[in-house]
Amino acid sequence: MHRDGVERSQWLIYMHRDGVEIFQWLIYMHHGEAELSQMKGVGMERFEFYTPTKVIFGRDSLSEVATEAKKLGKKGLVVTDKGMIECGLAKKVTDILEKADIDFFVWSDIVPNPRDVDIEKGADFAIEEKIDYLIAIGGGSAMDTAKAIGTIMTNGGKCEDWYEGNLKKPIAPLICIPTTCGTGSEVTHESIVNNTKTLEKDCIWGPMNSVKVAIIDSQVIDHLPGKILASTGMDALTHAVEAYVCKASNPITDALAIKAIEMIGKSLISAVENHDEESLENMMAASTMAGMAFGNSDVASVHSISEALGGFYDIPHGVANAMMLAPVSRLSIPGATEKYADVAKALGVDTTDMTSERAANAGVDYIQKMADDLKIPYFCDLDIVNPKDFDRLATTAANADETEDNPVEMTKEDFIKLFEKLYNENK
Repeated sequence: MHRDGVERSQWLIYMHRDGVEIFQWLIYMHHGEAELSQMKGVGMERFEFYTPTKVIFGRDSLSEVATEAKKLGKKGLVVTDKGMIECGLAKKVTDILEKADIDFFVWSDIVPNPRDVDIEKGADFAIEEKIDYLIAIGGGSAMDTAKAIGTIMTNGGKCEDWYEGNLKKPIAPLICIPTTCGTGSEVTHESIVNNTKTLEKDCIWGPMNSVKVAIIDSQVIDHLPGKILASTGMDALTHAVEAYVCKASNPITDALAIKAIEMIGKSLISAVENHDEESLENMMAASTMAGMAFGNSDVASVHSISEALGGFYDIPHGVANAMMLAPVSRLSIPGATEKYADVAKALGVDTTDMTSERAANAGVDYIQKMADDLKIPYFCDLDIVNPKDFDRLATTAANADETEDNPVEMTKEDFIKLFEKLYNENK
């Protein structure tokens, strides 16, 4: 592995327990030795960084699922979707469990943008069968579903009882095996749920919503269709960019985010076009690093919009993020110009002799070009979108918690103007 690629990311993932030393190393990696020496004597705003998840990274790491499962209980529930079953990825995991004589059931009643009613059915099943722990196999939908099932298993009630971050008990022990390079849900402390009453997305969040073990094996995406690699990879880029530029960022999340941006810039196109091992490993590592970053800072208005679109239209989260990253970033540059210039440099844009503002805009141009090269649709291309819905979508986006941390203030009117502009593009 290349020193500036996955191997270094492994150090990031495994060394977080070392407190001050890793904190200093992260600052050094991001800012350089001179700035580190300056920051040692400078007070900075208080922040928290929490990442209790054990991460096992590397090709063939999937083989460790049985060892980790045995530590968590006697009976497991594999939470996955029908696509994972049909393509054989779920079977790879269940074969390992069977060989180890592990008792388990499979729950596959999952849809993209997981719904509260399906989650509650899964929780009822888990409780009835006296399940001890969960194994999630899939993208964000599978992992968020498993987290939410685990919430109800230990805390009782329904999904709606736990949207305010007030969990009383830790969720049931959970192993996450991501099968895309986008979500980062394996290391975040939240699960996104489609509220079927409001047609909006809600969130179960907090430290008690943490995953026990994340197994990151790039072999699971060796044959992932390029279209899915593209949207999930742009999703990871969105996580990293928003974690870096949002108002809630801190030096540790900055270091994780900017390195993830660099790795995605070098690897995403190649991963989609060539499916080469190095690019796929880099994308999986970058996705996890971006998850650690935004899980300890926040995201911003790109996510406010994508969650509104996902809740109302059921547009896949990765596609919505990929579609909105460049337009929202363009509007947000005035609030974080230097940071957006950093994003441009990390993506490989030659910013020599450019002002920060010009570099920031060049970076956004590059992001849009990446989306175009990856054939991400434009907002105006979506037949499902209706201008009559803009007021409702804008209200949802404006009221989202993530909007508060956007680099510039965005009101309901700002979101409506953006929707109208994007809807009328190329028309």
